[in-house]
Amino acid sequence: MFLSGLKKQIILDLDGTLVDSLPDIAASLNYTTKELGFSEFSMEEVRGFVGDGVRALIQRAFPGDESIQKTSLGLFLKRYRAHLVDKTRPFPGVVKQLNALKEAGFQMGVLSNKLQELSRRVVESFNGLREPLSYVYGGDSFREKKPSPLPVREILKKWGGDFAVIVGDSPNDIRSGKGAGIRTIAVSYGFMPVKVLEDENPDVLVDDPGQLSDAIFSLMKK
Repeated sequence: MFLSGLKKQIILDLDGTLVDSLPDIAASLNYTTKELGFSEFSMEEVRGFVGDGVRALIQRAFPGDESIQKTSLGLFLKRYRAHLVDKTRPFPGVVKQLNALKEAGFQMGVLSNKLQELSRRVVESFNGLREPLSYVYGGDSFREKKPSPLPVREILKKWGGDFAVIVGDSPNDIRSGKGAGIRTIAVSYGFMPVKVLEDENPDVLVDDPGQLSDAIFSLMKK
């Protein structure tokens, strides 16, 4: 086994990396638009809003008017909390990969820009995610959120990691990992266009969840 005896840490993004949550996010956002009398967003439009937490989502969907943003935030969160995992599911192959990595001696956890409360509820909704993961942090868990390297540094300080890698579908994940001096894996099956991820120059770019363990093992050999 590679790096035998050393602490091996994998920090995983949640939305667009472990789970496909876009349908539930879109449904709650379009519920909000309907309540306010606005036109619905397409799935592709919603895809462009996600990645920086719920406040950024609302600001992008309803730019300019702070009073509308405040009302929208309340409506969205009330609806989303009640329908958090109606259609959200782990990406095919993710659970198998997590189990294989845990068996290989990796410690793993989530670092999301989603609120910690919601992130934990998503993870706890699926046995295949809850069991192999040691921790769940959100965008409100630390003083700063991704793309700041601070959350990654704090996680490594608490949980350790002689070898550490961050896995995510957003530039935020890659920048956070690079800033903290750890390896980075971008996944193109999530919410971001491949070109956007390529421009961040991650250590590895994977196209399918089934490639995750091989990508991580390849980084350990370098």
